[in-house]
Amino acid sequence: MEALDAFRQRLTYFAETDEAKTTPADAAIFSDLDRARVAALRDLWPALPVATRRRLVADMAELAEEQIEYNFGRALKVALRDEDAAIRARAIEGLWEEDGEDFLTYLLDEALRDPDREVREAATRALAHFSRLAVEDGIGPRWRQPLYTTLLALARGDDSVEVRRRALEALAVFTGDPAVTGQIERAYGDPDERIRMSAVYAMGRNCDDRWLDTILKEMDNPSAGLRYEATKASGELADRRAVPQLIERLGDDDREVQLAAIGSLGQIGGPSSMNVLKRLAVSKDDAVREAAEEALEEAAFMTTNPLNFGNRLAGGEERG
Repeated sequence: MEALDAFRQRLTYFAETDEAKTTPADAAIFSDLDRARVAALRDLWPALPVATRRRLVADMAELAEEQIEYNFGRALKVALRDEDAAIRARAIEGLWEEDGEDFLTYLLDEALRDPDREVREAATRALAHFSRLAVEDGIGPRWRQPLYTTLLALARGDDSVEVRRRALEALAVFTGDPAVTGQIERAYGDPDERIRMSAVYAMGRNCDDRWLDTILKEMDNPSAGLRYEATKASGELADRRAVPQLIERLGDDDREVQLAAIGSLGQIGGPSSMNVLKRLAVSKDDAVREAAEEALEEAAFMTTNPLNFGNRLAGGEERG
């Protein structure tokens, strides 16, 4: 009871205090809430000034990402019902690891119908996690079809560019589906570069060898954004035929493309990738060295794991 009283007193303090006086550490009290404190939060949350609620939700999301010991899931689910759209959107983003069916139900039944575009966009991004779970049997099989149908409709729909492109990215995990393949192809032909970037990203997430030639071509695109997405996508396909071009991208003018190439070499693995990454792991460039060290760990696994079929060529040999 004393802990609950202290929690209520803290909420009352937040309600009476200027937002500027709160600190990120204040959000820690919302971690691992029991039922009694969830009920208290639900009762008192609306009394907090909107600026304070925004600050606390943002701090919860950031703390959870930086320190794994925090669990703000129950508190952020209270914030999903906030009257302020920016808070609803930030709460969705803060629940990026949430895999509960109650959250998925909220996304499909409420957030995607939210009148605020920012909330709908956050909800669509969140569905990428659930679509992956659906194809990996990480959630009940009854969700697969609703997710597929919803994402396909969003990708084909007339909502914002952000909603359409994130829906396509989430949809891409349904490999081998003709409707998904067709939607990726249509998006790749879109005049909006943002849509094309998502199409290339989706090609990697789709894990279908049919996209390899397109991805290799886009790795030489004048647009740094498209080069970046293609470089990342080549790692997702894990086909060793991409290694020579990835080595070229290590000298790319764009820093993000360079680092993406290092990561993709790690995903692909193989002797050529390992040799390059070993050289980069002693670089004087801190970012390059750290990226190479991480990639080496993954490359070692990809090289030795007998169940890793993704990086094998037809015939089994490595080219280049």
